[in-house]
Amino acid sequence: RLQFHDCWVGGCDGSVLLNSTETNQAEREAHVNFGLRGVAEIDEIKAALEHLCPGVVSCADILILAARDATAKVGGPTWTVALGRRDGVNSTALMADTNLPFPVLNFSGLVANFAAKGFGAREMITLSGAHTIGRSHCNGILPHLYNFTGRDDANDTNPAMNKNFAVFLKKLCPEGNRTNTIFIDSTANTFDRAYYKNVLQGKGIFITDSTLITNPVGKKVVTSFSKPRSSFFTEFAAGMVKMGNLGVLTGTEGEIRKTCQFVN
Repeated sequence: RLQFHDCWVGGCDGSVLLNSTETNQAEREAHVNFGLRGVAEIDEIKAALEHLCPGVVSCADILILAARDATAKVGGPTWTVALGRRDGVNSTALMADTNLPFPVLNFSGLVANFAAKGFGAREMITLSGAHTIGRSHCNGILPHLYNFTGRDDANDTNPAMNKNFAVFLKKLCPEGNRTNTIFIDSTANTFDRAYYKNVLQGKGIFITDSTLITNPVGKKVVTSFSKPRSSFFTEFAAGMVKMGNLGVLTGTEGEIRKTCQFVN
């Protein structure tokens, strides 16, 4: 999530790691970045690297490498990462909320959001598979569970969601509770194909998950990725490489931050 939320906003320049200042709300304060985690871990890695080789490895590169290694560590694929990114100096919440997809988009909305960054529908469905690991705050799924069509009815749940699953989620996320956390996959600590099986069963956590099978092309790809020996791992790795090359700063552009949360 941290790589996606960095690269989608002005390119992979580590801008998502920057703190707000008195005069600027940084990306991490954006609505779409609610509950974003991993910044402290990147800082820890950066401190160790600065001790050994100061001014050499950018926060942007560390973030990309950490996303790759974290994926592999929980059973996912690995991939080769090109290095040499430099760190950006600009970070605004408005840019994040303008560029990143909100969890209530329908299929065509997701396709349009990814197309704006040069990604096709299949690549969007592939990268959605990142939801095979991790947790979410209830904040992201309340629109799925309550008042789905806007008629101010607590029983107005997304009809695409499995009814028993909706009952289960409502116990974990009571109406109005934004801060409880839930797993976003039935095998949330393992990178596998269960995400796609769950989506086919009406057990997608976000509206953006359940919407993947509302389109015939989307449903075909989800079905394919849910099966053993599918190409999901290979295509996911390729998608992450492509994402990691978005809008990178090189040469004399940007800087190598001494600390990831502050510009030099």
